[in-house]
Amino acid sequence: MDFTFSDDQNSLREAAREAIARHKSEPVAGAVEHNVKLWQALAELGALGLPFAEAVGGMGAGPIEAMVVASELGRVGERTAYSEMLTAATLLGSDDLVAAAIEGTTLVVPALFEPGRAWSPTPHGVRATGDALTGVREPVPYAADARAVVTTALDGAQVGIFVLEDPSFTGARLDLAGQSARRVVGDATQVQRAVNLGTLVLAGEAVGAMESALTMTVEYLKSRKQFGVPLMKFQTLTQRAADMYTSLELARSAVYFAAMSLAENPDDAVSISRMKVTAGKAGRHIGQEAIQLHGGIGMTAEYAVGHRTARLTEFEHTYGDTRYHVGQLAARLREYGALDLVS
Repeated sequence: MDFTFSDDQNSLREAAREAIARHKSEPVAGAVEHNVKLWQALAELGALGLPFAEAVGGMGAGPIEAMVVASELGRVGERTAYSEMLTAATLLGSDDLVAAAIEGTTLVVPALFEPGRAWSPTPHGVRATGDALTGVREPVPYAADARAVVTTALDGAQVGIFVLEDPSFTGARLDLAGQSARRVVGDATQVQRAVNLGTLVLAGEAVGAMESALTMTVEYLKSRKQFGVPLMKFQTLTQRAADMYTSLELARSAVYFAAMSLAENPDDAVSISRMKVTAGKAGRHIGQEAIQLHGGIGMTAEYAVGHRTARLTEFEHTYGDTRYHVGQLAARLREYGALDLVS
């Protein structure tokens, strides 16, 4: 399979890299703030509308292009609501709010997590009676800066999609009772489609973070000396760095394949689960090795490799962890026929 980017995709990557470099913020341990200047730069670049149709104000591109931008964000360790916004806009469908989200004038985020529960795209404790909602969503990403939230709720046996404009939060907690909500057109299929895209974009960011962590580790091994010689002269350490490279390329291939699959079929949750398992394991391996090969400096809050590892850990547990997606794949084993290796 050909994973080579087209000329347009390469141009997009370079433009995104330049825009991010101009507006990059300095990472602060434990803090995730919305970078307004970078957000506007991404909007002007058209990155916020890449996977959406021109009829709703998008660029008419696709998930591959969104993944390309996300990988550049991950490479420099820039935290944004990029994946969250694309997930929310996909949930909204053709709602008028999509245009404002694409323009960058209104930050719209999804509220899909329930406190005390493992991940599921189907809501459990959130219910709808007409347009009245009950239940709690927590944590809601970028709650302090969000001007609208898209959530899901069970209406009888069906899943409904609702938008709350100017919602009221308590920290990152959204208590839906008593808040004004309106239903938008969509069902469980649209929810899975939105989660597929959001997961892919997060995985693109994770690949960028893995690449950055590996680069920092290799540079450290080249420059740091022990017993008067660079660490790269120690065979065991170079072998561990080579294993990191193998994990990176395996994750990259899985993410690229999933992006191509979603471009053909946005409902392909199987490819997303395969990607999530592969990239999640690779991210954990690369993050842990990067910290260990850096020694004590890798454990400090000031050093960037720790921030990359924290982000990779967050990716592994967002929209289902490795165990969840292995379970999703295992549940479909009966769909596959037996392979006769003899004949």
